[in-house]
Amino acid sequence: MENLFQHQQITQMNERELMVYNYVSSHLDEASRMNIRELAAVCQVSTTTVLRFCSKLECDGYTEFKYRLSQVLKKKWEAIVYDSSSIPAIQYLQNLAGNSEIQGKIERAAQWCAQARQILFLGEGASGTIGAYGARLFSSTGVQAFAITDPYYPPPGKDMEDTVVFVLSISGENAHMLSLINSYKKRRVKLISITNTDQCTIARISRLNFSCYMPLIYAWPEVREASLTTQIPVVCILELVAGKLAERDGLS
Repeated sequence: MENLFQHQQITQMNERELMVYNYVSSHLDEASRMNIRELAAVCQVSTTTVLRFCSKLECDGYTEFKYRLSQVLKKKWEAIVYDSSSIPAIQYLQNLAGNSEIQGKIERAAQWCAQARQILFLGEGASGTIGAYGARLFSSTGVQAFAITDPYYPPPGKDMEDTVVFVLSISGENAHMLSLINSYKKRRVKLISITNTDQCTIARISRLNFSCYMPLIYAWPEVREASLTTQIPVVCILELVAGKLAERDGLS
């Protein structure tokens, strides 16, 4: 799997191609036994979408994709055993150092935070827990930072132009969170989001977005409940921004 999916390739996929990626990355053995029509059916996409997915992986058609997948499975016993969802996260971390676009975003986020009067972290569920960690982490750099995990929490009535708001959301489509975000946007905050793709609503309405492109994994995939999607990239981004912020303040 390590040689099958590269982070840069995944970021170029559209929504339908990502549906194929999410299935294959979580069902390597099953996918290796499927023909193109069976894979398209289980992913609820067309065979044309599957072929575009193969092309994004630099495979010359479905046959080459199946061959490369079989090679990955053949070597699986030789490799160090990682959880299937952690391998893309490891690739993401390896890609960070040499990615000038992401590094530029980290610098910009740190600059905004250094100039802010306060920093807020919005999130629900696991994202809310990560947000609480983010608030604690940023507070250690000497800034005022708070976590809001209740989407019904009323925003202040006054202008908040000197406030930075981090929004953490895997789907980027949470209706309650979107309503809260819109309330903050009216108060002219600097909105930074960390989402799974840059195609979701929260990413598109943010001034700055970090997209992770991790496989979506659920304990009950049939109903898409109890997310097990890795949060490693989210924690890493927050720690890198906090580290830059500490450097600016001479704390590290």
